[in-house]
Amino acid sequence: MQQSDELTETVDGVDTEIPSSADDDGDAGRLGGRFSAKALLVSLVAVAIGVVGGGAIPIIGSIGSVAGVFAATFVLGILAGDARYLETGLAGGVVVGINFALSLLTSAALPIGVDFFQQYGLAFGGLGVVLGAGLGLVGHYFGRDLRDGLTREI
Repeated sequence: MQQSDELTETVDGVDTEIPSSADDDGDAGRLGGRFSAKALLVSLVAVAIGVVGGGAIPIIGSIGSVAGVFAATFVLGILAGDARYLETGLAGGVVVGINFALSLLTSAALPIGVDFFQQYGLAFGGLGVVLGAGLGLVGHYFGRDLRDGLTREI
């Protein structure tokens, strides 16, 4: 008879495994393992890189930064082993919302930008949050779909 480190319980002649606390991996929190701070941090960094990289394209700076969100979350969807929609949506919303709000305060239009920011900054930032979260979710979805298509057996 093999001896294992797992605890078992015999009920009606059937051995069943009793999960140990070492197998929990900390997933028994309030969200039941649906949220990962590490995945959020990775998503925030990836989306920020996507926004900065996309915004660095000379002619299409603003559109490029939004496309960078999609590209970054698409790559995260391909590389991630688990579906992390909550983290990527949150990261996209936070980064693009901050980017939209700060884009009103450029040095070229600072006097106009400050007045516009005072009147419409919250709404403009909210638009960025919604757009960033939506693009983050769509990008992650398509990345996961491509991963699924590439790894599925025919």
